[in-house]
Amino acid sequence: MKCRHFTSPALVSAQSGHEISPMDPQDTDLELAIKTLVENFHSASSTNANTLTAQEFQSMLSKELPTMAKTAGDQEGLNKLLTEMSVEEGKGVTFKDFWKLVESLANAQFGLLSKEKQVKCVKCNLM
Repeated sequence: MKCRHFTSPALVSAQSGHEISPMDPQDTDLELAIKTLVENFHSASSTNANTLTAQEFQSMLSKELPTMAKTAGDQEGLNKLLTEMSVEEGKGVTFKDFWKLVESLANAQFGLLSKEKQVKCVKCNLM
């Protein structure tokens, strides 16, 4: 099986040499989730720009990653999140910036799941 690195559906299509429909039946749940995040990031710009304003980004987060809305729900939380993502004040949020956030969330979730499995293994004296 050929492993794909997802940066955008268009890039995946170009690399594989064929067009991929958004609901390709062979896509895994993870692939569908990634495609949805990519498409929804790019459609969140009211001007079809390559970057999102802070307000567009905040609105997209509340729809696509509702747990992040608690963190970035107010201006102070949004500013903190943008700083953590290395987005300079007054600059737009690029997909690369957004992807750093997604990667960070995925790593945090993986770490939590990994620790949970270790605890379970310790309880049953397996490592």
